[in-house]
Amino acid sequence: MPPASRTGSTDLAAVADLLWRASDEREDDGRPRLSAWLIVDAAVAIADAEGLDALSMQRVASELGYTSMALYRHIPGKDRLVAAMIDVATGRPPAPPSSPVAWRAEIESWVDALWELYLRHPWLARAPTLSAPVGPNELAWFEALLSPLSRAGLDRAELIPTATFISSAVRDLARVATELDPAAAAAYGQVLERHLDPGRFPVLSSLMAEEGLVEDDGDHLAPSVHHGLSRLLDGIEVLRDRHRSTEEKGT
Repeated sequence: MPPASRTGSTDLAAVADLLWRASDEREDDGRPRLSAWLIVDAAVAIADAEGLDALSMQRVASELGYTSMALYRHIPGKDRLVAAMIDVATGRPPAPPSSPVAWRAEIESWVDALWELYLRHPWLARAPTLSAPVGPNELAWFEALLSPLSRAGLDRAELIPTATFISSAVRDLARVATELDPAAAAAYGQVLERHLDPGRFPVLSSLMAEEGLVEDDGDHLAPSVHHGLSRLLDGIEVLRDRHRSTEEKGT
């Protein structure tokens, strides 16, 4: 679940109103006139090409051929613009399976889709966070994760914390994967080999001596996501079986 943007002291309800209004404009009005969604699309294109640091209301206005004041009539500030950008760039979640599938497979597909989303829009993983998502697309992604989790046998009180953990883990690993310096990653093993003291770091030193056990670049983080997710889902299955056993003993 991509994060909602930090909005400082901005009223969260006002941000939500903007996100849902921009979504409605996108669906109902395709005319090429200045609107919230046209501004957001231009801003997303800038962030995709140059990162969030390159973004400003003036830069977006220049790209669209308007003044900054014209933009402020639709989106009253950069904080709200970034909030809308996150929801628009997130887009719709993967369509639910046309036929029933195992809950694990559905969660794994969701994670794959979220990972690819972060790779397409690296700035998404770096956008600051204030609250849980409030936009229509972000909420749709959250619902798409909660749905299979709800079939996994978890207690209802466990659904949101588990979904939050999964989405946050994917986001943070994607941030690392897209920030790693390839040159530094290539030198990582050699640097550790020179400085690791087996007496102080016995486990890490032994792992470094075994080729392939310690990965040092972003290309290897996608398998790390799957490995961690698999262990988490294994734990959910154990917990589910324990709940069932307890219920059977109580009957």
